[in-house]
Formats: sequence, C-alpha cells, structure tokens
Amino acid sequence: MQSLLLHLIKKNYIFLAVILALTVFSSNSFAQEGKEADVAFLQSGSLAPINSLKAITNEEVSFPVPNKWNLVFYWSLFCHSCIEEMPEIQEGLSKLNGKEFETFFVSLDTEKMQKALENFKRRRKFPAPILMEKVENEKYLSADSWGVTMTPSVFIVDPQGKIIYSHQGPLDLDLFFKNLPEELVGKPVVESTSSEEESGVIIDEQ
Repeated sequence: MQSLLLHLIKKNYIFLAVILALTVFSSNSFAQEGKEADVAFLQSGSLAPINSLKAITNEEVSFPVPNKWNLVFYWSLFCHSCIEEMPEIQEGLSKLNGKEFETFFVSLDTEKMQKALENFKRRRKFPAPILMEKVENEKYLSADSWGVTMTPSVFIVDPQGKIIYSHQGPLDLDLFFKNLPEELVGKPVVESTSSEEESGVIIDEQ
C-alpha cells in the first residue's frame, strides 16, 4: 500500500513538473513576441500614427489632425517637469507667426485619474485638451505606438502627418524654442534628442 502511494505521488510530481515547464515556455514565447513588437521612440521623419482617446470632457478625440500642425505631449500628474513645461509650450507655440497648432496633452494616468485631471485643468486654467491614455492587453493603446517610454515625451507633427521634432525627457524650454525645425521658424533642423534626467518619470511596464 505504501509503495503504491509513493508511486502515485511520484507520478503527480512528474505531471506537475511538465505542466510548469509548458507554462514557463509559453510565457517566455509570449514575452519575446511582445518585445519584438515594441515600437522604438519615433524620430523626426517618421509618419505619425493616428490614435483615438477619450478627453476628460468624455468626448472621443482623434489625433493628430490631418492638414494641421500638431503638438502631441505625453505626460503624467506625477511628472513635475511636465506640469511646469506644458503651459509654457502651449503659450510659446501660439506665438509662432502664421502657425496654428492643434495641441493634445495625453495623460498616462488613464481614466482612473479623470477627476484629478479635471481638477488640474480647472485649477491651472489649462486651455488645451487633456486626453486619457487607455491600457489594453497590458499595453498603452497610443503611447506604445509612438514608442513612448518616459514622460514628458513631445512630438511636433506637420500638416502632412510627418513628425518633424521629437524629444523624450525634461525639456530646456529656451533650447526647445530656439531649436525648433526650419519648417516652423526658418532655422536649421536640429536632430531629436532624448534625456533621462531624474525629473522625468519612467513609465512602468504594464
């Protein structure tokens, strides 16, 4: 009887080990596929993806807008440099002669923080639309398509839908406006840069 019991236990251990091995293999395969599908941070010259997200006003908004100049700015309520830069960028772009911008400030805080985002907009009297990122299948619906991995992430899209400026990390606003591409201010194009200073916020993997 005792030998039969030990035999059954041994068989069960083997069965569980096989199931565990198959589970690990499946998980690793899925992770590898997801890794291969990741989009690198979009640089100048890339075609901007079209996304649709809900604004804090609960309307669905598609961006960037075709045949318009667009600013797409990914941020978070927990990113202090974002909050400092957003109104200055909004104001500065409005002063460019002959250029009217559609501006989209996409919060990675998602709809879970909608009330906080509404309060932010009201208290700061922030004029631009604030959109809320979505998470689907453990990925950011729009941010991942732009290759965003930290906040702030800034993109300028021309009327033809091409990205002419992109930057990841906290901005030096003086340099930002000084080095805007020639399509906007008639100066030489400066290559996109990326910074990972501590004041930025790294996006956690979902």
